[in-house]
Amino acid sequence: MVLLLFGLFAVCILVVLLSGTSVYDRLTRRDEAAFDSRSAAQYLATRIHQAENAEAVSLRPGEDGSAMLCIRQNYGEDQYETLLYCREGWLCELFEETGADIDASAGERILPVERLIGAYDNGLLTLSIFDENGEQQIVTLLRGGEVLP
Repeated sequence: MVLLLFGLFAVCILVVLLSGTSVYDRLTRRDEAAFDSRSAAQYLATRIHQAENAEAVSLRPGEDGSAMLCIRQNYGEDQYETLLYCREGWLCELFEETGADIDASAGERILPVERLIGAYDNGLLTLSIFDENGEQQIVTLLRGGEVLP
């Protein structure tokens, strides 16, 4: 009888441990995916706020129909652009001299993002980031030579 109770107790402990690990695994994966979504939105917002002024931020159509965020910077007498765009399921960043031919495959992969859509209307920049968790949206007011949150 004692061995039977011990065996039943051991089986119950194993069931609880196995179910706990699967729940922990699901929660960890969900949290990592949500972190990636928030990180992409925060990364883009930070890059926009680092712009010298509102005129330095613009949108271009990307090669796959999604948006390409362009942030211009002056270094000495030369002007450069930081391009942020989606390629092959990744948010990519490319820093190049203004007017240079764009080689989208040369961009550095930042975070997993499926698509980036943007709109610019009367000083209001709206970016929608789509990934496996759905959509994150960034809305920023660009006005009068400065970038406002």
